[in-house]
This record gives sequence, C-alpha cells and structure tokens, in this order.
Amino acid sequence: MLFRNDLRQTGKLQSLQLLRAIAVLFVVVSHCAHELVSLLSGRALNFNEKLFPGHFGVDLFFVISGFIMVYSCWDQFGRRGAPLKYFTRRLIRIVPLYWAATTLMIAVILLSPATVKTATNDIGQWITSYLFLPYQRDGDGMIRPVLGLGWSLQYEMLFYLMFAVSLFFSRTRAVAGLLAALVALVFGASLLRSFSGGQSGALVTFLSHPIILEFGLGAGIGFAYCRGSRIPKLLGLLLVIFSGVFLMQMPGFDMTVDSARAVLYGIPASLIVIAAVLPEGDDQARLARPILEMGEISYATYLVHPFVVGGVSMLFRKSGLYDAMDPAGLVVGYTMSVVALSIIISYLVHYLFDLPVTGYLRRISGALYGSRAQPA
Repeated sequence: MLFRNDLRQTGKLQSLQLLRAIAVLFVVVSHCAHELVSLLSGRALNFNEKLFPGHFGVDLFFVISGFIMVYSCWDQFGRRGAPLKYFTRRLIRIVPLYWAATTLMIAVILLSPATVKTATNDIGQWITSYLFLPYQRDGDGMIRPVLGLGWSLQYEMLFYLMFAVSLFFSRTRAVAGLLAALVALVFGASLLRSFSGGQSGALVTFLSHPIILEFGLGAGIGFAYCRGSRIPKLLGLLLVIFSGVFLMQMPGFDMTVDSARAVLYGIPASLIVIAAVLPEGDDQARLARPILEMGEISYATYLVHPFVVGGVSMLFRKSGLYDAMDPAGLVVGYTMSVVALSIIISYLVHYLFDLPVTGYLRRISGALYGSRAQPA
C-alpha cells in the first residue's frame, strides 16, 4: 500500500516529532544527572545518576531512524541513482553540524583543557572523529570520538551506508536483506571478538554491539506501516504503558545493561514507535507547534547540549548559585537551566546555521544529480 497523498505531501508523521523531542530530552537529562554527580560531591549522599534511564533516548532515536529510512524511501527502492542520492542527502543532513560541533570541542580542548573530562588531544582520535570511524581513546579505553556522544552518529552512518545498498533492490528483498545483514554483522563480529579473547580491535568491538539491531527493528516497523498494517488505538496505549513500566523497573545503566540494550531498551523503544505510528486513524494526528519544533531541532539539541552542560556547571560554580542552593534545589535548578538553554541555543543553531548550510548543499547536490531518481 502506497502513502496516501496527504501523507506524501507532509512528509512527516507528527507523532515521530514528539518521540524525537522525548528522546533528546532523555539524553539531556541523563547528562545533567552525570554532571550533578560532580556538583553534589560531598553535599548529597544518596544521589544516583543511574536511576533515570536517560540512555534510552539514544535507543529510541535508533528505532525512529530505521523507521524513517524505510518510510521516506518507500518509492525509491529499485530506482536507478537512488542509493547515491540517498547517501548524499544523509551526509548533507548529518555532517555539517557534527563537524562544526567536533571542531568546537577540539577548540575547547586546546584552549581550556582543564574543563574537558573525557576527550583527549590525540590527533588520531580527532581524524577518525571527522571520518565517523570507531577509535579506542586513551585513558578509559572506550570507543568514542572526540565529541563523546558522536558514537551514536558513527552507528547512524554505518546504517545509512547499509540502507543505501539495500535501495538497489525491491522493497521486500531490500528490507529482508537489510535485517539479515544486520544480524549477520553483529553475530559475525561477536564471534571474532570471542575468538580473539576481547583483543579484536576497535572496529570489531564497535560492530559487535547489538544496539545495531535497533535500526532493523525500526526498519521492520516502517515496512509494516508502509504496507498498511495498523493496530487498535487501545493496544497502542497498552504498549506505551507496558514500555513505561518496563523501563521504570530497569536496573541502573551499567555494562550488563549496555550489552543487552537491544532487548532491554530496544524492545520498549520499538513498542513506543509502534504505538506512535501504527494505531488506526493516527496518520492525521496534529500536535502543538512547540512540540513539533522541539522534534525538528532535536539533532541540534543533541549536539549542542554537552557544551551547555559544561557552561552551566561553570556558571553555577562561579556565580555563587552552587553554594546558595540546597542539594534538591541544585538538582532542579541546574537541570531546568540546562534543558531551557539547550533548547534556546539549539533553536538558533538549527535556523541560523544548520538549515542554511544544509539547504545550500542540497541545492548543489540537486543540480548535480537531478531532483528525482529514474526507474531502473
């Protein structure tokens, strides 16, 4: 079943914009909690940053990403030129703002190294960060780019490449092959890592993480949606309630949870996406403009907020707010300040930098490749 004309014109499901806003807020609050551990050191004995499942925001983003790839390219499978055009569009969408944020992080390292806790002045890490390649950084041995949260974009870029290849085939073969390839990739890398005793290198370790499978979950939901599958609204509501209760019962995020997050976080994220897009009659759901804007600027918020977290932390310490507030007030005041400033700054970054730059690059690519893919 093809999209209905009204959906093809809007190009977006508003419910997904809501989920994007929720996902990025989860991530921002999670990083606030991490910073509060340092701020509350010696002042609060019972603060546990792991109680809030903020890491779930990334998993929700991955499932949404898999869905949108299939949804937005439903008419492009098997068309000549579609793979190259798709991958070019994704590069234009992701690279400019990420490179700008990475460059800013490197500038912070060079100008104020004492304010950076995890990123290093390793030139190799800097180069691989720009290339979206996994790199095992010095110190803690974690596989992270210089802008730490860019690890998720490295996985995104991998999936963009795999999905672009799938566009050479018809819809059913493409999605089925993509799911099989994702499973084979994770399974094969896990075997290599197991045989090497954990000394397989950054690339194999990166590819063995089952979080990759969450893209496949989203792609499967996108395929079901585009084929016309729908569920009763009541079932959608029950899926959201079940997912919320499931997440509330999760233990604090640690290496054990991380190794199984495709199940522990990926399944609830998939159920929430299903509840957002598959209920009968929800195709035309309309949300308030501020919510849609938060979803629209979520990518900018994701990349901007680490700098806001550090800046607000310094502001609280130097302005006297840190000493004037009790622990509970500090938690609330700090978190609300970071969230509000992240939204404001990312709004400006999105409309003053991201949209103009990506719009210009899209016009150039459109002139090079033409506006439409031709049938094979």
